[in-house]
Amino acid sequence: MPSPNSPTSRFHEQGEKTTMNEKSTLPSPEALAQHPVVGPAPELQATTVLDDASSEETKVDYNNQAAAEGLEPAFLAKVHILNHAMKEIGMGRYQYELFFTAGFGWYADNVWLQAVSILQPALAREFVASPYVRHSTTALYAGLIVGAFFFGTSCDVVGRRIAYNSTLLIGGVFGLLAGAAPNFVVFCVFIALAGMGVGGNLPVDGTLFLEFLPGNKQWLLTLLSVWWAIGQVVASLVAWVFLANFSCADPAPGTFCSRASNMGWRYTYFTLGAHMIVLWGIRFLVFPVYESPKFLASIGKDEEAVIVIHKIAKRNGTTSSLTLEHLKAAARPYLLAAGENPDKVEVKFSTMELIKHSVDDFRGKNIRNLFCTKRLAWSTSLVILVWALIGLAYPLFFAFLGSYLTAKVGATGGNLDSTYASYTYQAVCGIPGSILAAALVEWGRGGRKFALSLCTLVSAIFMFGLTQAKTEAQINALTCMVSFWLNAMYGVLFGYSPEVFPTPSRGTGDALAATANRIAGILAPIIGIYSVAAKTPDGPVFTSAAIFVVAGLVTLGFPIETAGHAAL
Repeated sequence: MPSPNSPTSRFHEQGEKTTMNEKSTLPSPEALAQHPVVGPAPELQATTVLDDASSEETKVDYNNQAAAEGLEPAFLAKVHILNHAMKEIGMGRYQYELFFTAGFGWYADNVWLQAVSILQPALAREFVASPYVRHSTTALYAGLIVGAFFFGTSCDVVGRRIAYNSTLLIGGVFGLLAGAAPNFVVFCVFIALAGMGVGGNLPVDGTLFLEFLPGNKQWLLTLLSVWWAIGQVVASLVAWVFLANFSCADPAPGTFCSRASNMGWRYTYFTLGAHMIVLWGIRFLVFPVYESPKFLASIGKDEEAVIVIHKIAKRNGTTSSLTLEHLKAAARPYLLAAGENPDKVEVKFSTMELIKHSVDDFRGKNIRNLFCTKRLAWSTSLVILVWALIGLAYPLFFAFLGSYLTAKVGATGGNLDSTYASYTYQAVCGIPGSILAAALVEWGRGGRKFALSLCTLVSAIFMFGLTQAKTEAQINALTCMVSFWLNAMYGVLFGYSPEVFPTPSRGTGDALAATANRIAGILAPIIGIYSVAAKTPDGPVFTSAAIFVVAGLVTLGFPIETAGHAAL
């Protein structure tokens, strides 16, 4: 049995906490060969001197930890070395560039979500009677579901870079085409295809960014959600400018506006699609990314992983002491125990063999890994459930916020400018919410779980208050507070989810969570069209608030707290 202080999990409550401010060098390959890296990862230790525990006892402890995490012990040993190497390099130019380019993906996700919501009234004047125009949200979510699952799962098979370098371009091209759609059906087809590209951003970009961060900087993954809030602001401002100047008045019942008189929504899509292609160019051409070293190690490409580490060090203006022998020495005892040759060279597969291995992974290996222990299965299930609950509640609020503001602000005597001013105010309020989230996840007494529950429940409280708002000032104040806390909630959720999934199945775990989020989200427009609750502006808001209460309570049951621990 392992000793009481020997963690059987990377998040064992009695394990050593991360030492954040100490810079260290890697242990020698000889030391690793004598005492395998087990228990607390090197980056979680105050020094690089390994304990003099017996080799056999250490291996037992380490095997237990690997089993608890659903990982191979040899891979876990290599991950600890890579985490240590990333800490040795430190935070630098490469990670800061990645903060911006990865942020483009989260920015794009909310740009298209908000654009579809904001522009629905303009589409209804030209194409199809309300409330059936809300099926444009259905089309977007259909694409998001496919994109989230395909890109998220494939990045655990073929790597992170391919998806990372594709999603913005796909979204931008089809977003442009949506602006040129001749009718509502064609528009829905193009917006669904744009959603396929956009859907890959959340599971892939967060995964890639996390795997390049030193353990003491993982809070930046939460701060990345500030881009989500900025996306909402930009979509609101662009739509406001074009709709205020290039939209027709409400047509008589049974009639529609002409294309020439209602170009505002088209100009908005042209603008958003074009600038999305520009962001793709910046990401792909100006600040190219490397493949994740942890992914490379997970498929046996240790030499390539070492090369990437040294490239990052060079980009950061520093050096790394990592060698290929460090990874081999760390994994050797566990490979020997498993009857494998620890010194075998990298295998070169034929094209057909690569396809076969990829198909094997798609058959469910990476999914099964997320449920291979009781604790991991419980954690994965609750994370997916919370993503699903929020996936239903969030669009119930935001996808119909334009309609809510049009009805409520109009009832108080406001005009089009007042409506979109209200929309922009609440969008801007979301930006400091993301900053609060980054602070909350590092709060020692709370951690990720408490922060997520707090933000979710407070959001619900202000939503309940919004259903009772009577004046334009009350509406603006309450929508601002809702946006502030909802963006804080999403920031914590975006950061927690990739941390809790292990590297070999991280993309798949994020894909399952994002797919559940989108599947639930596709129900929102159906509720908005056919339910009795949606017949009034307050109905979707009240329903959304109730669902957020349930989600906030479920988060308290998460079995894993990731604060203060480096991701595996």
